[in-house]
Amino acid sequence: MRNVVFSVAFVGSAGLLLALYEPLTSLPRDAVLAILCAAFAILLPLWIWRYRLWHAFANATTFEAPRPLLRPWIIDGDTIDDGAIGVRYRLANIDAPETGDNARCYNERRRGELATSAAIRLVRAAKSVTVRRTWRIDRYGRRVAFILIDGEDLGEALVQLGLAHPWRGSRERWCGPRGGLARISRTGGQMFSCQACRAWRN
Repeated sequence: MRNVVFSVAFVGSAGLLLALYEPLTSLPRDAVLAILCAAFAILLPLWIWRYRLWHAFANATTFEAPRPLLRPWIIDGDTIDDGAIGVRYRLANIDAPETGDNARCYNERRRGELATSAAIRLVRAAKSVTVRRTWRIDRYGRRVAFILIDGEDLGEALVQLGLAHPWRGSRERWCGPRGGLARISRTGGQMFSCQACRAWRN
């Protein structure tokens, strides 16, 4: 969504500049308006495809059956290693809060630690842990995949616990009065409160 806003702002700013400096261009105002409308018509579907439809399509096209995860090692709420083969997986269908220095506020770090602990608990309690890999690799070199614990999706389990939210193609902020933690709290998934929300950068 942020990229859609940036695109709209960019095209709008370009249109305003063209309108203000029309004497410097050889294009009449109606032609400028037609060009801007065409740009909007092209950019908006592209951004929707990139950040919504593309993600759903890519996750649906997995070419492999689930395979055993031999030595699972939880890194955080949405990252897991297979120590037996040295492959790191990124859960395809969720975004979990960051931990450590990557978190933008105390509440995100705390919730990230809870997500990590919950993932460890669920994996340890499972009789079987399998991975269904997609063909994608993220920008950090992690294989994007679905992790199944006794046949159930680990990512969906963390979402139901209020420790993650569905991945929609781009990372969303967790902190602040309109962030992911506050939205989860409104669903009743996890309690959330903070006395310093106004001090957060949104």
